[in-house]
Amino acid sequence: MKIVIDTNVFISAVFFGGLPLKVLQSIISKQNDAYITPEIWDEYNDVIERMTKKYPSRLKQQLVDEVFKIFKVIIPSSEISICRDPDDDKFISCAIDAECMYIVSGDDDLLSLGNIDDLSICTPAEFLNAMKREENL
Repeated sequence: MKIVIDTNVFISAVFFGGLPLKVLQSIISKQNDAYITPEIWDEYNDVIERMTKKYPSRLKQQLVDEVFKIFKVIIPSSEISICRDPDDDKFISCAIDAECMYIVSGDDDLLSLGNIDDLSICTPAEFLNAMKREENL
């Protein structure tokens, strides 16, 4: 499946693990393809830098390096303006332009949108459940 991972899920995975880590592992194992834009890439790096100052021993740098190698980078062409937090529109643009099925997020501003046409915006738990359902088909 094609997915976009919101910054909060990516950061949770590389600093704290849990269900967000399982989402990243699904990319590493090539069960899913994750798409980002240069703007999302920059945001990930900015937040990693800030979080590393707060939690220097928590960062799983090898995981970051591994995932950054396999992200599929696209240049967005859609100008989307539908999220109540305009900073989150970049995730929707990326997902639409890459024809993704999911945005995986923990952000209420994105989650409140639910579905946009064939694009589902869901939590890591909801996404992992959708993966299990897909595997059982």
